[in-house]
Amino acid sequence: MQSLVATLLLLASAGHAQAGDLTTCMQDELAAAQWTFHRTWFEEADGQLDAYLEGCPNDPLAHAYAAIVDRLLFRDNSAHIGAATSEDPFVRALASFAQGQLEETEADLRRHLESVRDDKFALHFLGFTLIDQGKHGQGAAVLTALLAIHPDYFPAKNHLAYALLSEGKRSKALRVVGEFVAADPANPSAWDTQAHVLHSVGRTEEAIASLSRGLLLDERFAYGFRHMGDLLRSAGNPEAAAAAYRQALAASKLYGPDFAASVERLLEAEPPD
Repeated sequence: MQSLVATLLLLASAGHAQAGDLTTCMQDELAAAQWTFHRTWFEEADGQLDAYLEGCPNDPLAHAYAAIVDRLLFRDNSAHIGAATSEDPFVRALASFAQGQLEETEADLRRHLESVRDDKFALHFLGFTLIDQGKHGQGAAVLTALLAIHPDYFPAKNHLAYALLSEGKRSKALRVVGEFVAADPANPSAWDTQAHVLHSVGRTEEAIASLSRGLLLDERFAYGFRHMGDLLRSAGNPEAAAAAYRQALAASKLYGPDFAASVERLLEAEPPD
């Protein structure tokens, strides 16, 4: 699943390598972690980045990615942000994203892309940074252009589906997210995205079925269990929803305390009948 694209992405990641002691680092390990991150499988990327940083603790690019993972897993990311200092605009962009500074992220990504116009990772980051700012049309255009340049870069279809859905293009969103799942069926996040799109178009039972498949793939996917609780609650099954929320708590060892607190609030707000 990863072999074809990971080989190509290794070439892209090499362009972000730093001088000095980083020349001895295993760039294929960093490329694999980046690839997993861009598939939005953050629990898996977390371990890959930790393993890479054990051998290459001074790589600001890896720290920038790790800072984003920390943020997405509800953890304090200040240590990684402090270690992500660099003059490289791509690294700066990621460090800004990790701090929620989306305008600065966009600006530095555009600077980077002036010199490396076909960088898959940077184009993907630009696409979902625009989407996160509410610029859904612009984000969709960037991701569509990325797929035209690199048709095998299926992670772009994840965020493209969200953008299309936000623009009211429901049938296109369903098609694109289906292609994402077909390309990456071992990724729990792919099934979760499909569940989100299905629920958004009123197909909640199919959404529950999709997410159920994803939850079988990674017991660490606490966010997925929380999402399942939300789906079951919306389907009028509070007891099953409460059970899913409790599973989210049990699965949240990689997540920070704010995640657990958010799930506990859901349990308190929606006690089972």
